[in-house]
Order: sequence, then structure tokens, then C-alpha cells
Amino acid sequence: MEKNSGVNGRKERNKERTSTLLRHICVTFLAVAIVGIFAFVTVKAKPLDPLKRTIEEFSFTDIYYEIQGEDNPDSSMVITIVDMTNVIKRADIAQTLADIEKQHPKVIGVDCLFESIGEDLEGNEAIIDAASTYKNIVFAEAMTDWENDSVGWSNAKRSFFAELTDITEGTINFKRTLYDSMKRKAPVSETYQGKQVPSFVTQLANLYADSTIVTADSSSDININFSKTHFHVLQPKEIASHPELIEDRIVLFGAMNSVNDLHWTPLGKISGTELQAYALQSIILSKEIHDLQFVPFCIISLLIIFFVQVLQSLYIKRTRSSSNLFVKHVVGSTYILNILTFLFTSVFIGISFFVFAIFNISINLGWALSAIAFLETSRSLYASIKEYINSKRDKYKFLKGVRL
Repeated sequence: MEKNSGVNGRKERNKERTSTLLRHICVTFLAVAIVGIFAFVTVKAKPLDPLKRTIEEFSFTDIYYEIQGEDNPDSSMVITIVDMTNVIKRADIAQTLADIEKQHPKVIGVDCLFESIGEDLEGNEAIIDAASTYKNIVFAEAMTDWENDSVGWSNAKRSFFAELTDITEGTINFKRTLYDSMKRKAPVSETYQGKQVPSFVTQLANLYADSTIVTADSSSDININFSKTHFHVLQPKEIASHPELIEDRIVLFGAMNSVNDLHWTPLGKISGTELQAYALQSIILSKEIHDLQFVPFCIISLLIIFFVQVLQSLYIKRTRSSSNLFVKHVVGSTYILNILTFLFTSVFIGISFFVFAIFNISINLGWALSAIAFLETSRSLYASIKEYINSKRDKYKFLKGVRL
């Protein structure tokens, strides 16, 4: 008799554990479904377009960059910037390039276009002579007039001397969506009249490495690593005084203070030349940010939501069963539970930041955190569904086998 009683007790406990596990799983997926519905409505509902654009512009990496802060950033040992904001005449630009070459840089990237011939004939001759003499220079070109995915861009803005002498060029376009002005990605190449044309940073990286470390036959983009970096910026008159900042380095020659060439990034507004520097550094130092693949992302997100659901349920059960009124009504209140949940999820953010800082892998916890915010609603919804099923169990035969 006692043996049968023990067996029955184990069966009941196993049944209860199974029921509890099923409840946690159902609540987890209900929370995900609620977030999914909200996301679908946000995407499809026209009046919610401002909210949609706000969500699209947000990336979890922004939180990581904010955690890193701006105090004592590492200085780049590879890239130096020479500011050409106040260098206007082409003859002066050519002279500055000659001054840079005297310090033996590995490669120079000229982040500006010499589109029109103009009336400065002496300056034109000087810049053509520089382009013909120095073969370690990459000049900028800009793609214009997008056609479609197969044709790509139909026109290009190039320096006027591109057809007169053999030069290396790279595209300086940075992709953006219709509403999102935030720059996060850099193209490896651009499609121009049906052919792949290497980007500015691709050309510079390959010349610096003396090998093809980035292939230009791909239209993929790289995720720029915006971990705060101090790029040494020299004025033209300072070049001769700092050979150590130029020798065997990549020198970007562009305007750092032009109001017409500022871009929004996770670091705020920065110049186009500095944006190129971050993109180039991401390639050269293999610091490109990699997004977690879809399947691991889904698994990790579900496990986090499930884990928080289990802990919240245990906390609610313990506090509500307490004989202490303070614990039962104050410690067990929704407000305290939300505070503890916030503190607990901060641990996951800390872990994901550690992964980001060490392995350059971005884990977007946005979906998981959004679902966690709806766990209380999901538990209430689950209880209502369970109550409904139990009330209709005798009426509908197919519900008799359903156990919640």
C-alpha cells in the first residue's frame, strides 16, 4: 500500500513538473507572439511610420558603444588623417600630397573629387603630375543615378584626369535607406552599369596589405566597428614635423571640418573622412561587427525569455505564499518584480557586451527584452486560455486531451 502510494506521489509530482514546464513554454511563446503582432502592426500601419523609422534607426550596438564611453580611446596605429579643409587650390593640394609622400606612407586616400577642369590650369597640371607620379594614391569617385539591382548606378562622378593618366579609384558612396540617415555599413563594392566597382576602403585596404584581403566581386556590406578610436589629425604644415605618424601608414587626405560632408553615426555627427577611417580600420584590423546568425539568435532570445519567465514565476509563488504581509504585498508587488527583472536583464546586456568587446559579435537583445516586458500580460492571457479550455472541455471532445 505504501509502495503504491509512493509511486502515485512520484507520478503526481512528475505530472505537476510537466504541467509547470508546459506553462512556462506557452507563456514564453505567447510573449513572443504579442511582440510579433506589435511589430507586424507597426510595419503595416501607415500612421505608425514615425515609430517604424525610429525602430529601424536603432541598433543594439549603440548601447555597446555607449557603455564603452569616450574616455582615453586607443589611438590608431595604422591610419592618420591630413586635414584639407583649408587647402583649396589644386596646386596646394598637389604640394601637400608631395609633402606626404616625402614621409613614405604606405598608401594615400584622397577623399575628394576633382570633377571639373576649371580655369586653374597651373593647378590642373600640378594635380595631374601628382597623380601620374605617385602610384600609391587612391582617388575618390562617386556613383549617381541608381537604376535597379542588376544595373546598379548608371553614372559616376570622377576626377577630370581619370581618362588622362592611370590612377586607382574607389567609390565613396555610403548606403542609406529612405528615412534612416544613420551610417552603420560600408560597401565593399558598388554595382555600376552591371559591373562591380571596388569601394574606396576596399582599394585602400588591399593596397595597404599588398594582397587582396577584400574581394570587389561582392556587393555585400561590412558592419563598421565604431568603437571609439583616436585618429591623429595633422594640418598640412605639421606633416614634416611628424614623420612617425605617416611612415608606412594609411594617410587619408580629406576635409575634417566641412559642413557639407557630415554624417550621422552611432558616435554622433562625424566627417566623411573620419567615417572612411572607421570603415577602413574595421577591414584592416579585422574588427568588422558580425551580427549573430538567425537560428542562434532565435535560440538565445527564447532561452533568455524562458529563463526570466521561470524566475519571475518562482518569485511570485514564493512571495505570494509568504505569511509575512510585507513580503506578500510589498516585496511581491509588480513594481518590485519589474525592478528586479530590469536588474537581472542587465546581466544579459553585460554578457552580450563582453561578447561584443572580445569577439566583435553583436547580439540584438531587443526582441528578448521586448518579450520580457509582456511576460505578465502573457501569464494573464495563458490563465484566461486555460480557464476557457477547462470550461469547454466537456462540450468539445477535441479539448479533452488538451492539458494546460
